[in-house]
Amino acid sequence: MCIKNALTLLLLIVPLFSFSQIKVSDVGDWKPKVDSALMLIKSIDSTKYNIVTENCKTIDYIIGDFSTTQPPNTIVISVKDLKLNSIKNIACVIVHESYHLHLFNNNIKLTPRREELMCYRWEYEFICNMPAVEDWIFRNAIKEIIYYTD
Repeated sequence: MCIKNALTLLLLIVPLFSFSQIKVSDVGDWKPKVDSALMLIKSIDSTKYNIVTENCKTIDYIIGDFSTTQPPNTIVISVKDLKLNSIKNIACVIVHESYHLHLFNNNIKLTPRREELMCYRWEYEFICNMPAVEDWIFRNAIKEIIYYTD
């Protein structure tokens, strides 16, 4: 019985430290959504998750229409993205923005259009591996890839 209680306690504590390397701003009710998105990324694609953890140390929010980065290691998720109330979309935003940080941190210089294209392709690869993804997430990625393709 004691071993079962210890195991239960361990299973309750481990998630608290899962993302200790990434500091998620604790504002309102969005932190659990971001933590869930990080867990989703980790469960779907270890390569994409490694890019996130290697390049992102902080996830914050911005009152604005577009998520972005603050190099060298911060992802800023827009309130607009958060209001869509989709953990899968938040995961896509994190995957996309972490690739911008990856390019910056590895001194890979591209035109802004080429960089966006690469980040949307990276995001699209992730979307293709996600189960039961909302159609609008697919459509948005495809639309942006078409837009940024020269």
